[in-house]
Amino acid sequence: MLRKATAEDIVEYGDFVYGLALDQTKSAYPTYADGIKTREDFLTCARKAVVEETSELLLFCQGDIPEGWIQYFWIQEDHYLQCTTCNIRQGTAQALGELIKLLKADFPGYTFYFGFPSCNEEAVCFLQENGFQCVEEAWNNSFFFQEYQRLRPNENAVDETIVYNHIVSIGRDNFDEFRAVYWPDEKAYWNCDRILECLEDWVIYGYREEESLAGAVYFRGNQEYYEIYGMEFAGGKYQDQVCRGLLAAARSCIISTGQSKRGRAADCS
Repeated sequence: MLRKATAEDIVEYGDFVYGLALDQTKSAYPTYADGIKTREDFLTCARKAVVEETSELLLFCQGDIPEGWIQYFWIQEDHYLQCTTCNIRQGTAQALGELIKLLKADFPGYTFYFGFPSCNEEAVCFLQENGFQCVEEAWNNSFFFQEYQRLRPNENAVDETIVYNHIVSIGRDNFDEFRAVYWPDEKAYWNCDRILECLEDWVIYGYREEESLAGAVYFRGNQEYYEIYGMEFAGGKYQDQVCRGLLAAARSCIISTGQSKRGRAADCS
C-alpha cells in the first residue's frame, strides 16, 4: 500500500531506502549508483518532496513492513509528471500499479515519465505490459574532474588549438544557429523553446565549420555537479571530431570555474 510519507519516515527509513537506491535492480533513474550523488543528496531530495507543493513522496508498505518509497514531481502548465525515485525492495509491480491508479485519478490529461535501468526487470516489464512506450535509451558515464589530466599533443589528443578555432558560445543573439542543428523530437521536454526561456541556466557551445554549425552541446549544473543534456549534429549525423571538440570545450568550461569536483557527461573521447 502507498501512503504519503512524512519527514519522520525519511529519518526512520532513509538509510534503508538509500541502500536500495544503490542497487540498480531495485531502483529508478536518476541513479545514485554513479559514484557522484551522495547519501545526503538522496535525503535532501526526499525532504524537498515532503514540503514542496509540486512534488510528492509516497512510502510503500506490504502489510506493516516498509519496502521502499516513490517520489515524483509535476509541472502543471505542461501537464508533465516525472517519477524521480522508485526504490522498492519487494513488490515493485504492485507499487507501480497503485501509483498509476492514483496518478490517473489526480492528474488527468498528464503525460507520465518513468526511467529505469534495464536490469530492473520487474519495473521495465510492468511498464511494457501496461502500455508505456520507451521514448529514450540512455548510457550514462561519470567523469571525475579531480582525475582529469590534459593529454599532450604526442598522445593522440584532440588538437585543442584547432578545436577552439571552431567553438562558438551560443546566446540569445545567435540562438537560431542552435535551432538549425537541434534534431526535432516532439517527445523531448527540453526543446529549443524551453531552453531559450531559461537560457541563463544553460551553457551551449557550437562547433562551426565554414558558415554554419556542424554540431552543438548543451549542459547545465552548479559548482560541483554538471550534466550534459544533449549533443546535436547537423542533419542528425554523428561526427566524431565534432563530438570530441564539443566535449573538450565543455570540460574546459567546467574546469575553468576552479571549483568543480565531480561531473557527469556522455563522454566518448
